[in-house]
Formats: sequence, C-alpha cells, structure tokens
Amino acid sequence: MSLDTPQLPALGILANLDQDDVKDFAAYGAFKSVNVGTVIIEQGQSHGKLFMIISGLLEARRTDQGDNIHLGQLQAGEWMGEVDLFDPLEAVCSVVSIEESQYWVITRENLEEFINNHPASGILLLIGLATTLSRRIRNVTSKFVEQTELNKNLRVSL
Repeated sequence: MSLDTPQLPALGILANLDQDDVKDFAAYGAFKSVNVGTVIIEQGQSHGKLFMIISGLLEARRTDQGDNIHLGQLQAGEWMGEVDLFDPLEAVCSVVSIEESQYWVITRENLEEFINNHPASGILLLIGLATTLSRRIRNVTSKFVEQTELNKNLRVSL
C-alpha cells in the first residue's frame, strides 16, 4: 500500500482551520499505512498520540475477563487517541485495522510544538479537541443513563 500525496482533510477538529494551517499541522505528524490485522493502539498500553484515519476501516475492541467486546468501527475522517494524548495512562481498548488503512499520527510533543509555533490555529485545534471529547463524554453518559434505567426497570419487574 502506498500513500499518494497524503493530505489531512479539514474535518472534525481541523474544520475551523484554513487549508494552509491544515498543511502546516500535517507536517508535525506522520502518515502511515497498515495492513489488515495491524494493531494501531493496544489495550493497556500508553501511546500519548492523536490519530486521524485517512482511509480504510478500523475496529475498536476491548478484552474484559476473557471476553472480546466489539466497541465500534472507525472510518476515514475520524479521530482517535485524544484521551491518551492528554492523560497518558493505559488505552482502554485496542484499535485494529480491518481493512488496509492509512492514518496520520502526531505525538503530544509535536502537538505542543505546533501550538507554540501557531498559537491562533492551536487555539482552534484545542477547541476542536475539546468539542470532540465533550461529545464522546456526552455519548458515554447517555449510554450509562440508559443502562441504569434498564437495570432499574429489571429490578422493578422482578
């Protein structure tokens, strides 16, 4: 698999940046290609990186008490790794390519360098990251509330 003139699309956290800033930002990271079955993020390991999927399809999965749990698929234009970027402990799940895929990755150190060198764009980028994190927290919270209501209803019916 080859990367033909890779570019970051102005999507998600990059949506408010102009094209020149997106190109500048891309230079702080690296474009990668992976084959089917490649583990990009490994559950339990810290990586401290932010990833954008350029093409292909990835799967988030978690192993818990011997069970493999499918958490969802990630596709072109989606971001991942933002939690470990800011809180580098252990990844809560693995991300594995289920198609030949291309992605772009940046370390926290390089992200901080971009922000220092391009403060106005860096602020817009951080707002985009905060928005993404907020949406994901809201989604998880909604699922937690739904599960709590379901459990409550089960107890009442017993």
